[in-house]
Amino acid sequence: MRGPAEKGRSPSCRWTISKVKQMFTTDNTTTCKTVKISAPFRLNAAQRRVLVDGRLLNVASPSGRQQGDYLYSATVTLLREDAAVYITAPDWASVEIQ
Repeated sequence: MRGPAEKGRSPSCRWTISKVKQMFTTDNTTTCKTVKISAPFRLNAAQRRVLVDGRLLNVASPSGRQQGDYLYSATVTLLREDAAVYITAPDWASVEIQ
């Protein structure tokens, strides 16, 4: 039986929340990065994945269009500033990490 706090949440939502709790501890300093993808064609979810050190952390969501290009953005929180950030976007897409 689920408790009142979990009522109505999907199983994937509970998993995401538990991962966030594991990431934020008092011993770690975190860095927030924004990933922006611009592409002349629509990208599917597999082409918008954001991985950090080989782990899937986020999928860039559509954020509109500009001059005919499709724009996507995602925010990831890194435990280390020097963590490797990978994006599964095609070679012809423009990617910016801030």
